[in-house]
Amino acid sequence: MSDKAIKKIITAVVMTAIAVFLFVTVNLLFMPKYIEENQEGRITPEFYREKTNDDVIFVGSSTVNSGINPIVLYDDYGITSYDRSGASQTSWISYYMIKDAIEVSDPKMVVVDMSFFRYGDDYCEEPSNRKALDGMRFSRTKLQCLRTCMNEDEKYMDYVFPIGRFHTRWHDLKAEDWKYLYHKPTITYSGYIPAYETEGAVGESADSSELDVRMSQRNILFLENIIGICQSNGIQLLLIKIPSFDPKWGDKFEDDILSVADVHAVQYIDFDKYTDEIGIDYSVDTNDAGGHLNDAGATKFTRFLGKYMTDNYALTDHRNDPEVDKIWKEKSERYHNGR
Repeated sequence: MSDKAIKKIITAVVMTAIAVFLFVTVNLLFMPKYIEENQEGRITPEFYREKTNDDVIFVGSSTVNSGINPIVLYDDYGITSYDRSGASQTSWISYYMIKDAIEVSDPKMVVVDMSFFRYGDDYCEEPSNRKALDGMRFSRTKLQCLRTCMNEDEKYMDYVFPIGRFHTRWHDLKAEDWKYLYHKPTITYSGYIPAYETEGAVGESADSSELDVRMSQRNILFLENIIGICQSNGIQLLLIKIPSFDPKWGDKFEDDILSVADVHAVQYIDFDKYTDEIGIDYSVDTNDAGGHLNDAGATKFTRFLGKYMTDNYALTDHRNDPEVDKIWKEKSERYHNGR
């Protein structure tokens, strides 16, 4: 091969590398950073920063990342865990979050909050999908998830390459878009986003009969998919409802959950029925008049849930493992210092 041909090849390789670098950089620049606001967008990418295996994966909507505190779960029981949840996270996204977690780690248990199994087959909230999926590692599982969760008006390639969706942000770019272009600080506490504000619930909670919907066929399918992937991988599974003042669930929806769970010998617990035992006080333990638990409420619920899990499932207490304990003590210190 002549020197001229070699130079052409080298030039082509260098130019291609520069083009790829610029394309990736522009994608990173225009994507929202989710540092100062909409912090749920940091939950998915921060999962891949975990330095220890997370024995328990929690999935569901924002009730999970506001109501289950992995730091408390470790401090009290030595259980390593992560909240792979997000605002309006549908059952199909939760399924792919579990699938992705299995591919990159070795979970021993999955806990599913059933809140968003109440929504219809065509439910799609693009901003919430973005916060959950833009930070997901590029994989076949991510591509499958994108196909599943999109609505008819969205473009597949805009999810694969977010610049197609966010290129109009050029006039809204802020200092944080440049500051956190290549590296972003850790925002969550193993997926948990504490709410320290208090906005107590007043009056009576809504009549559950008004919310007594049936579970849609698509939600039933993905509940069965979640059960199937957990059982085929030897993963323990628990279905729950995290306590909330509103909404309460009616008998029909709960019957639909149980009709699937019982067939597969999976436990389901509505923790709304245990608020007295947990010690939940909706005048002080919520930040939005009862829809979500605040940090105080999450601490109470997590301790109660952790006790149930350790009593009924095979989970390891890692506090006697010096390597794991060191990492989680650092997490705990960061959480307690930030309160």
